[in-house]
Amino acid sequence: MKQLTKPFTRLNPVQWQHIIDRQMASGLSQKAFCQTQNISLSTFKNWKRKLRIDVPILIIKPPESLNWQLEFELSDGVIFRIRR
Repeated sequence: MKQLTKPFTRLNPVQWQHIIDRQMASGLSQKAFCQTQNISLSTFKNWKRKLRIDVPILIIKPPESLNWQLEFELSDGVIFRIRR
């Protein structure tokens, strides 16, 4: 008996990341890319969600200075000073 469909191949996360990277570089929408690659759009979206990297944002707080001063000199000779 002749097989009409391609055998099912299970891809690993590295392979899915490569596919997602290719889609992003292609300039095609997810739907268009999946159609051209014969990939289920829902499967593609599921893997994209699974592999999404939530990069933590590192906020570096500058050291607080106990003594600070702001000084603005206005054009009419007025000086505005703020000190802590």
